[in-house]
Amino acid sequence: MRARPVVLYGALLAHTLFSAGTYLFAKRALQELPALSLGLIRFVGASLILSLLLFRLRPPGQRLPPRSAWRKLLVLALVGVPVNQGFFLYGLQYSTAAHAALLYTLTPLFVLLLAQALLGEAPGWRTVLGTALALLGTVFVLLQRGLDLSRGPLFGDLLLVVAVIAWAVYTAEGRELVGRHGALATISWTLILGTLLYLPLGLGSLLWASNRAALSTASPEAWWGVLYLIAVTSVLAYLLWYWALKHLAAARVAVFTNLQPLGTAALAHVFLGERVTPAFLCGALVVIAGVLLAQRRAAPDKASETLLDSPAK
Repeated sequence: MRARPVVLYGALLAHTLFSAGTYLFAKRALQELPALSLGLIRFVGASLILSLLLFRLRPPGQRLPPRSAWRKLLVLALVGVPVNQGFFLYGLQYSTAAHAALLYTLTPLFVLLLAQALLGEAPGWRTVLGTALALLGTVFVLLQRGLDLSRGPLFGDLLLVVAVIAWAVYTAEGRELVGRHGALATISWTLILGTLLYLPLGLGSLLWASNRAALSTASPEAWWGVLYLIAVTSVLAYLLWYWALKHLAAARVAVFTNLQPLGTAALAHVFLGERVTPAFLCGALVVIAGVLLAQRRAAPDKASETLLDSPAK
C-alpha cells in the first residue's frame, strides 16, 4: 500500500528536524563527554534497542544474517561505525554543528561519484559542474578557519570530511543488502557488528582517569544529548529515512537533507551560541547548489538508481 504524499513529506520533514537535532545534541554532549567514550555508550545503547526490534519484528529464522552476507556486513560495519562515527564524533568535538551538517550534505555527491566509478560510467557535465561547485564551496568554508592544522576548528572539519567519505562508502555498498534483507535488518546487523569492532576504541578511552571523571560529573543536559543520539538518531531517524526511500525516488528524498545545514546553523546559533557568518551562508548555498546540480540527471541511469543519502549521524 502506497503511503499518502502528505504522510511521506511529513516523515521527511520530521527526519530533517531530527537530523538537524543530531548535530546540536551531539555537540552539546561533546562539551562535557570525551568523543570515544560517548561513541561507546551511543552504540551499545542503540544496539540494544535494535536487537529488541529485530527480536520483535523479524521471524526467528531471519534475525541473524545469512552466511553469504557476513563478509560484506563486516566491511560495512567497520566503515559505518568505527571509521565513520569515530571520525564524526572526534571531529565534531573540534568543529561546529553547522559545519558538520554542511559537510554531510556532500554525502549524495560522493555516493553518486562512487556509483559511477564502480559501474565504469563517465560523469556527465552536470555531475562535473555540480561537483566542482560543491567542492569549491566546501573549500571556501573550510578556509574561513585559517590554515592552522593543529587541534582546532579546521582540524575538526578535516576529520569530518573523512567521516563523510566513509559514510558515502557505507551508503553505496549497503544498498544491495538493504534491498535484499530490508532496512531494519541491515541497519541492525551493521550497527551491532560495528559496535563490537568499536569496543577496543571505546573501552580504551575509559582507561584514562580523566575520561571516567568526565562521565561521572557530566550534567543532565549532556546525558540528554546521549539519549537523543541513541534513540532518535540511531534508530528513529534511520527508520524514517529508509521507509521514505521505499515510496519516493532517492534523489527526491535527498533534496530534504540539503535543508539540514541552514536549519542546523540557525538552531546552533540560538541554542549553542555558534556564530553564523555571511561567508558560511554563501559557501553553504554554493555547496547545496552544486549537490543539487550533480543529482539532476538528464536521463535515469544505473548510477542514479544507486543514489542514497546519509540518514543522519
